[in-house]
Amino acid sequence: MNTSEFSDVQLSFHDAELLPVGGSTCDCYRVKLYGKLHFMKRLKPEFRTDPRYVSALQKEFETGYRLDHPHLVHYVSKGDDYLLTEYVDGLTLGAFVADHPDYFKSRKNTNRFLTQLLDVVGYLHQHQVIHLDLKPSNILITRIGHDVKLTDLGYCYTDTYTDTMGRTDKYAAPEQIHGEQVDARTDIYAIGKILDTLPLPSIYNKVKARCTAEDPQKRYQSVEELQSDLQHSSRPWLIGIGVLLIMAILVGMYFMQQKSEQQLETQTQDTIVQPIPPVKSDSVTHEAIPSAKPEVQKDVSSSNQKSSSQESPSPSDKLKADIEAAVLPKFNETLGALPDSVRPGTEEWAQAGWALERKLSNTLQQLILSHQDIPMQTVAQEFNAYLQSLITLKYNQNSQTQ
Repeated sequence: MNTSEFSDVQLSFHDAELLPVGGSTCDCYRVKLYGKLHFMKRLKPEFRTDPRYVSALQKEFETGYRLDHPHLVHYVSKGDDYLLTEYVDGLTLGAFVADHPDYFKSRKNTNRFLTQLLDVVGYLHQHQVIHLDLKPSNILITRIGHDVKLTDLGYCYTDTYTDTMGRTDKYAAPEQIHGEQVDARTDIYAIGKILDTLPLPSIYNKVKARCTAEDPQKRYQSVEELQSDLQHSSRPWLIGIGVLLIMAILVGMYFMQQKSEQQLETQTQDTIVQPIPPVKSDSVTHEAIPSAKPEVQKDVSSSNQKSSSQESPSPSDKLKADIEAAVLPKFNETLGALPDSVRPGTEEWAQAGWALERKLSNTLQQLILSHQDIPMQTVAQEFNAYLQSLITLKYNQNSQTQ
């Protein structure tokens, strides 16, 4: 290594090591102070007398020094043309993904990363700091534990330092590029662009799209709102709700009634079907729950087509229609196709339930992605209520056969 490049730094810090990172205005070093490793950020020679860059370094240190968060690098001290922070043994986010290409394919890992990143960005916003340069190279992932460490407050906006000197266009929001007013939503846009660089499961597509909306009004309005949406999307039941619902209604009944299977089989002989009134659900507003029979569904579908031709459906009505179109055929092919003589709790009933579960495995996820203008939890609730209504109707119908 050519030590002449930083020999003047060695006058104050022995064994200073130039690092292969840094930006257009600063060089970076790993230095040892009192036996402890630190990270040094120092202005390049051509900027050390420029008051704009000197003041930017001062701003970064004063802003960072007063903050204390486990996922933000700790600022230690400052000299005339450099500042010191804690040294983080890890990789930038981009280098980490290159070394661990499958890491973010796990929703557990992705949720952990997002929880930590949003926690520290939200902390900055609570202290009237907007980062304004969120990007993979400013996010470190520790070698031990794979924790987030956010760095570089050089371009941040605060109550006392309102001038920002730069940005990274690839991650900068439109209002930042055009020199317009920035706020917390500007950082949220950058978070969405960062997510675009990661190999994430498709369930995060809606979150990314909302983060990166051109109009700030259409983005998440705060980190807290974004966190709330992610919490809903990360709940296991949100994607596997069909599995849990069918498990509860079908398998539970199977085990409860297994001992009386022989008696139930006797009762199914010479059965008489009783008319069943439509089942209503408090949490769903479909006009009527369609019969499990395919031929009845034809009438319902034609009725829906007539009403939709008269006026444009609202997003809520379209969601209900899409749920019906996605769920009912699969229901009619499995549980709905069972003869009325098959009693709930029998093995045949349970097998039909398993088949329905398999057919519905990705249905909710697809509905969420196709209705990005509706909150995830609302889509899940409508899906849940409609599916439960179908199963309840079929359960009542087959239970009342004589």
